[in-house]
Amino acid sequence: MRRILFILLLSVVASVGVARDKKTGKNDKEKALPVYIWGASFSFSDTIVYFTEVQKLDNVTLVNGFLPHRQYYSYELKDYMSFQENMPGRISVIYFSEKRAQLEKKEQKIKERLMKREGKTVRYLGDKFKFVKP
Repeated sequence: MRRILFILLLSVVASVGVARDKKTGKNDKEKALPVYIWGASFSFSDTIVYFTEVQKLDNVTLVNGFLPHRQYYSYELKDYMSFQENMPGRISVIYFSEKRAQLEKKEQKIKERLMKREGKTVRYLGDKFKFVKP
């Protein structure tokens, strides 16, 4: 019984992965646009928030507006902060978009809010951290 449920679940997941655009009939893969991503790492007990640079993800396509495996990118930043920067227990969030300018605008808005309203200090990780496709 469990095997049957597992196989049905896999078939549903596989069918969702090949969603087609209703107007053009093309796969999501066929209309690939670049995807940009940046992340932030913070702790409730620390006044410093670490930002990554806005980065371009190669060979990644949004599916129905969502970044596939987005949780892995967040875990990747969390693990980097825990093991490379020796700052365990931090919370990591990511933001993504197909439009770099829109993402940079959101980054600036969040940065200003953190600095003005919450009194946080923002530091950039620079080129020390790079998101890798999971």
